[in-house]
This record gives sequence, C-alpha cells and structure tokens, in this order.
Amino acid sequence: MKLVGFGCSFTYGSELINPELIDTWNESSQSYVWDRHHQNTRYRESNCWLGLLSQHMDCPWDNRAEPACSNMAIAQQVADYFINIRDTQEKIVICVAWTEKTRFSWYGDRWTHNGFAGEQDGWFASTKEWVTHSTEQSHDMWTRNAKLMVNSICASHNVPILQFNALGSHKSDSYPNYFINGASMDSMLKRAQQDDDRLDLFAEGGHPNEAGHEYFTIRLHEFAKERII
Repeated sequence: MKLVGFGCSFTYGSELINPELIDTWNESSQSYVWDRHHQNTRYRESNCWLGLLSQHMDCPWDNRAEPACSNMAIAQQVADYFINIRDTQEKIVICVAWTEKTRFSWYGDRWTHNGFAGEQDGWFASTKEWVTHSTEQSHDMWTRNAKLMVNSICASHNVPILQFNALGSHKSDSYPNYFINGASMDSMLKRAQQDDDRLDLFAEGGHPNEAGHEYFTIRLHEFAKERII
C-alpha cells in the first residue's frame, strides 16, 4: 500500500528545514530557497504529516502537494494522477488536505471566462480584480465541486480516501473518512498551543514545524487505523 498525498504548503512541508544543510541563497529573489532545494526534499517530506503517517503505517508515500495550491487545483491534480500516473496494480490510499476555500487557480496563466475577467471591456479589468470581488457563495461552490470531483473519482475506482482541512473550517458531512470535519490542522494546532504554552508547533512563517506535524499525525493515525487500515 502507498499513500498518495495532495494539498497545499501544509502537505508540501514548507518551512521544514534540514538543520544539517547549508543555507542556499538565490540572488534573483534575494532569499533563501530552502523549501525547493533538492537536498532538503527528503527531510521535508519525511517530517510532514504525510511522510510521518506513512512511517506509522509502514508504507511508502508520494507527496504531490504544492505550496499555495487551491482546492480546484487539488481536484485537477487528483484527476491527472488517475488518468496519467497511477499504476492500477498498486494498492493506494488518496490523502487530501483541503486548503482555504478562497484560493483560486488558473490553468496556465488564467482559468477564467473571457468577457468577465482579463479583458478591458469586460466586467472587471483584471483577473486580480475578479478574485477580489468574488463572493463567498462562489468560493463555497468551487470547494464543493472540487470535493465532489475527488470523492467521485476515488469511489469510481474503489480507492479509499483519507481527507481533512489543512486550512479553513469548511464541512463535508457527506464524504467518507473526513478527519476533524469542520475544523482544520491549523486550528487544531493553534488550539493545542493555546491550551498548553509549553508546546511550540509552528515555524516562523506560520506553517507547522516538525513538532506540529508530529502532534497532528499521532491523532490522524488513530483515525486512519479506525477508518482505513
């Protein structure tokens, strides 16, 4: 069995930095490039929740998360995995950490209806303005559609899914194996840290640190044992 994970920076493992690596400076961006440095990949993936859960379950993992990913993009990536990548002979569990529902993605440079965004004679002058004026209802719709798509794909292929919110409190009562439905990894860790000031669960940039990923994974593993294993 293999765990195949999709999500945003909380699944990618942003800010999980191998302390043995020397800082790598990017002149063009004038910043350190820890998160994307190939020498840090194994450490980052091993210490995020997906890698830790795989270790608890004694199985390999495939981390396909991307920082800043939206729920719409997650759904498309899951579909692409089943269409173009998946080995149908291998037993897998799809693991999805849904992100903040206000995020949006475009295929290529944009994913919009012309006449409404990106055209000077349309309703909005730019895609940025379009997103700024997007309503709460449209955010809910995109997220509901993304979840319906992913859960339908998994059901049609008889592949189990383990899912939760990394960011955001959106609910999905009708979908299976939804951990802390209505809460999130982010809110769980913040609450734990608030209740016990001895805990240090976040890195400087607001992503879970190694201790944060481990704290969450222990609880997720108990849930997975009941529902998946």
